[in-house]
Amino acid sequence: MHRLILTLALACSLALGASGAASAETIGGEQLSKRGVQVNPGPDAKPVPEIWAETWILVDATNGTVLAAKNSHDRRPPASTLKTLTALTVLQELTLDQTYVAKSKDTRVEGARAGLIAGKRYTVEDLLYGTFLRSGNDAATALARAPGSVKRTIDRMNEVARQLQANDTTAKTPTGLDHKGQVSSAYDLALIARAGLARPDFAKLARTKTHRFPGGGGSTYTIYNQNRLLMGGFKGAIGVKTGFTTNAGRTFIGAATRKGTTLIFVGMGIHDGSASAASKALKWGFKNLGKVTPVGNMVGPISVAGEAATLPDTPTGASDEELATAGLGIPPAGDSMAPWWFWLILLLAVCALVLGWLGKRRQQTAGSGAGAHQAPRAKRQYRPYQPL
Repeated sequence: MHRLILTLALACSLALGASGAASAETIGGEQLSKRGVQVNPGPDAKPVPEIWAETWILVDATNGTVLAAKNSHDRRPPASTLKTLTALTVLQELTLDQTYVAKSKDTRVEGARAGLIAGKRYTVEDLLYGTFLRSGNDAATALARAPGSVKRTIDRMNEVARQLQANDTTAKTPTGLDHKGQVSSAYDLALIARAGLARPDFAKLARTKTHRFPGGGGSTYTIYNQNRLLMGGFKGAIGVKTGFTTNAGRTFIGAATRKGTTLIFVGMGIHDGSASAASKALKWGFKNLGKVTPVGNMVGPISVAGEAATLPDTPTGASDEELATAGLGIPPAGDSMAPWWFWLILLLAVCALVLGWLGKRRQQTAGSGAGAHQAPRAKRQYRPYQPL
């Protein structure tokens, strides 16, 4: 009995250790933790082209597999690709037709601007176009302030990142401008882009080439998308976002859809032209679909602070049915498998029940054994009581 209890205790300890180790596993698969280019080519696959970037990833967004990657969990400054997280966060809270009056501090931000005018009223849709197409830091800042405050939106951005399991990402600004501690990874940006492209509103913003932006005195002017992959006529291109700062270098999220399959490329620290790097990766990906074994996968969202495991629908969002027919072939972010700690708690509960049951049985056995040992004493002969 002692041996059985010890065996069960050891099994529980080993399972506990395994569950603890699972929490430290690389999100998306262990091969993604390896250094250098990762690809599992089949006999008919073509070699991966040289992508001149510090880190990159190529994802089949339709089925959530990673076709190839290089150091995809390295944490680096994201530059304006972080605006995809800003947009995804705000789209969950505001409708496209809601309005916001630009503040003077919105217009005084550094870097690229869409041309906001202090005191002028803009729709959320206009701010989103200014953020996506012109990569306007003024538009992104106003967009972040519209739900209440910039700080509140940044906090929500980090909550959304945790929910998506984009655990390499820490947002400090809504613009992506260099800031101490603000980082992301190629893997995380692919997660964010995939979640965004599953929404018709986000997908439309990402693939739009031009937009008439409100100017002074009731006028409008044309702003153009800076994504050369999209503007250059790459077959099936659908966006998504450019980025550049001195510290980050070139960053880029590019996506294309062909024959019902959507591929997403993310590059960070790109030493080539961003569109050129994306074009090489995407062309290789489409030509080698079904010829490589995935090196990892895109994980699903999890519950955070009691929230549901699906990103919430909003007035600007869409139902699951609408998402499924959005034309990108990307399923909406849905429930993922129960997280490791759920299985750990369940395992501990089972171990406790088993050990408790065994302990009770041991006590019962010991009690019955003591009774059997005392029985012979009951058979001893005593002299009958004799009254005095």
